[in-house]
Amino acid sequence: MSAGPVAWVDTSLRDLAAHPWGSGIGAEDLAVAAAALARTGAVVLEALDARSVRGALDGRSESPWDRLRAIARVAGSLPLGIVVPAGTLWGERPLGDDLARRLVFVAVESGAGRIRSVDPLNHAERLAPVAAAAAEAEVAFVPTIGVAPAPEPGHPEWVREAERMASLPGASAICITDNAGLLRPDQLADLVRTVGAATGLPIEVSLIAPGDLASVCAMASVEAGATAVQAAVGAVAVASARPSAETLRAALAGGPHDTAVDRTALHEAASLCWSMIPAERLRQAAVVAAGPALGLPLDLATGLASRLARLGLGGQLIEAADEAARVAHEAGDVTLTLPVGEAVVAQAARHVIEGRRWAEVEPVLAATILGVNGPPRGPVAPEALAAAGATPASRPPPAPDLAAVADDAPGELSEEDLLLWAMFPEATARLVERRRSVVGEASDAVSPSAVDRALIETLVDVVEQAGEAEVSVEVGGARVTVRRSAPMAVPAGDGAAAAAAQGPADGLARVESPMVGTFYRAPSPTADAFVAEGDRVSAGQTLCIIEAMKIFNEIVTEQGGVVREICAENAEPVEYGQLLFLIEP
Repeated sequence: MSAGPVAWVDTSLRDLAAHPWGSGIGAEDLAVAAAALARTGAVVLEALDARSVRGALDGRSESPWDRLRAIARVAGSLPLGIVVPAGTLWGERPLGDDLARRLVFVAVESGAGRIRSVDPLNHAERLAPVAAAAAEAEVAFVPTIGVAPAPEPGHPEWVREAERMASLPGASAICITDNAGLLRPDQLADLVRTVGAATGLPIEVSLIAPGDLASVCAMASVEAGATAVQAAVGAVAVASARPSAETLRAALAGGPHDTAVDRTALHEAASLCWSMIPAERLRQAAVVAAGPALGLPLDLATGLASRLARLGLGGQLIEAADEAARVAHEAGDVTLTLPVGEAVVAQAARHVIEGRRWAEVEPVLAATILGVNGPPRGPVAPEALAAAGATPASRPPPAPDLAAVADDAPGELSEEDLLLWAMFPEATARLVERRRSVVGEASDAVSPSAVDRALIETLVDVVEQAGEAEVSVEVGGARVTVRRSAPMAVPAGDGAAAAAAQGPADGLARVESPMVGTFYRAPSPTADAFVAEGDRVSAGQTLCIIEAMKIFNEIVTEQGGVVREICAENAEPVEYGQLLFLIEP
């Protein structure tokens, strides 16, 4: 058992920005939070992962690279970390090894100092391209073992997987992640001891579990020898179901594992981050925490619950969660790591809703069952294998390399945008179009390449959010101007668009979308709408549902009164901040 202090790896930034709730948080918000977190005593700030990248691109049309640079400018010497899934990187389709290498190098050039990588099947060889790139870039590399519903915690396969990961070039630690609360505290402690003894490397733990279970498991892992714990501050920990940095500090203060965290700075950072979290996100987290332990990641548990409730099957939530564990086992003992975890839960929901098993298979899960992403961790059930083999597009085309992606992509993309386009072509196209919708001008005194790109992004945000026609600043004796290329016209007679374009209506309370998603007026296609124009509503009453990433989020009103106008169309996409309802108090 380690007797030294325990390091705190902060996850607040990537948890704040996670899709879909991160739609309201921009690069400058994250930079402000990072400046506060950098003073707390955390040893690493994990800034980007697959969900926060989606939040940047889908929710804000912001480049994650710009976000990383904005954070790096205020973090000082504190290392910034990113989490890179193997094979698919931050997207869903397989990509070539050279794309993984270039992603690591662009991340390092943008300020990253640590690369953590994870594979849904815990295959070390799938992590090898990322490990090699991190070693070449001379930054820390941490391979991750994802806990799965099977095999059982004491199975020797865990040790074999850990040993293979420890042999990767530059591996500086092993991270054990249980993002579904699958292990009891004593089981996690045993796994920490076993993996630590087998590899000789420091052990870091990443935990997500309902209620206080995450913090309890974190303490058990520390007592078993873990040298680092991932945690978030204040309300971010509540919203993401992670261990609380405040709880961790208080529990270890003065003992042999003291985290040496600055209590005052921690309180200031937590207070700052609290204001950035939508109230509805906290409400949903509280509902999950107060409900049954489902053995699923928080976002997947929330999505499953909302999907079943929308179909009138809320009473079968526990059955569906148990079915997800069964699906993961029959699919070859897969973990619940993205993107396979989403497919496992979707498959389980399909079984419960349709009342039959393995009639059809989610394409991502089918590819995993068929070994497209490497051999399964365990035996595959015959019925799962047969259904996967009959699934269309279950065998994707070969993973493209950087040259193939460049041939297919629009011209004049920078390398960092090309990487994003390889993973998210539609979202990257919107990002590029957003940049083109404003015009940056610099005088001949300074070449365009000398102008900080992050400054341009900041000015773009000011123009868009403040509604200004243009903004100018002096840089090194040169004037840099960002202006709208053309005002957006509101078609005559379009009541919803006109209402959205106008300022706050006199005496009417606005209810705006807290995320990007699809607007639904009713809980199911056959149900009555939550509200109609002219209805009287009370504070806290549900007005609509917004679906994002298969999660149906109820939107409630904070203001009682009469619904005077519904400003969005049913089943139509809505943007962050778009006007949904006008309510007369």
